Amino acid sequence: MNENLKEFLKKIHDTKNNLPIYATIIVRPGKNILDFKIKKEGVNILKIIAHEEKKKKGKSTGWFTHSFHIPIKNLGLSADSKNKDILANLSNPNKISNKATKAYVEDILRKYVDILPEKKKHYFKTQRYKKKKEMQTGVKLKGF
Repeated sequence: MNENLKEFLKKIHDTKNNLPIYATIIVRPGKNILDFKIKKEGVNILKIIAHEEKKKKGKSTGWFTHSFHIPIKNLGLSADSKNKDILANLSNPNKISNKATKAYVEDILRKYVDILPEKKKHYFKTQRYKKKKEMQTGVKLKGF
């Protein structure tokens, strides 16, 4: 993992036994990350997109979604909440009081199916790496 990415994760998950402010949902952990960008979505939600190098021929795979970082306060929980409480709110977005966060978590669940617990405190992962394609059903009218 990229040193800058490790440093960023340490900042939002303070290692001095101070409780983290963010809950991290890792979509796809990259191995040889060359570069990453932090995008600020609505209500302090951070989305990290990363660029990875392939082992063969030194080519890169392109940009992909690495992780989402959601403030625990946005989930309607206190900063010292346990993983199972946070996971319950992430798995069932109806419990989230903040509308923008609720919509964002619903979108994550729609694309990546489910959120699973990780060993580290306040770290989670998605069930799928790739976005689930939404199939369109029904009759389509031909356009002129």
